[in-house]
Amino acid sequence: MQRVMKQMGSILCILLTLLVPVLPVLGAEPADRSAIVRTGMTICGAALGLAAGTAIGAGFSLDAIDTPLSSALLLTIPVAAAGTAAGALAGWWVADVTLRHQPSPAFSIIEGAGLGLLGGALVGGIAFSLNFLLAYHILEVPEGYWGRYDYPWTIGMAIFAGGFWGGLAGVAVGALAVPIISLYMGF
Repeated sequence: MQRVMKQMGSILCILLTLLVPVLPVLGAEPADRSAIVRTGMTICGAALGLAAGTAIGAGFSLDAIDTPLSSALLLTIPVAAAGTAAGALAGWWVADVTLRHQPSPAFSIIEGAGLGLLGGALVGGIAFSLNFLLAYHILEVPEGYWGRYDYPWTIGMAIFAGGFWGGLAGVAVGALAVPIISLYMGF
């Protein structure tokens, strides 16, 4: 019985420790809350963009046969950096539009899905097209491995494909993030 009480006490201490950073956020004034939302969405967007860019670059590097680590890093690092920058911009933009429109919690799901679609399409289009542009010249693959390389057509299709898949992922993220912002701000 004492062991169970000690474990419950330890768990309670851990939960309270994790709650300490959140308390100032919950009690912030509305002007401070908007700055917290913009900063938080910028950081979350950058993190999601970093994850997307890294996954795209690493995925292409792993797809190529016998790719040296230096070539994989030479492809993955710029794509991840571009994804991070585009994600930060998209996250800030979603937060700014949400704060200006002040959607109700019910409407915020629809608005969030639309904003997430646009933000995700931006991140996916930039990261995937940069990946294609660099991969054809950096990775050592046999001629025609990824099909015919027709510069404008291939990059245009990469923008379209990246925008489609990024927008599809962005719908779910936006439909989750904007209602949280709406509830946090009290719209």
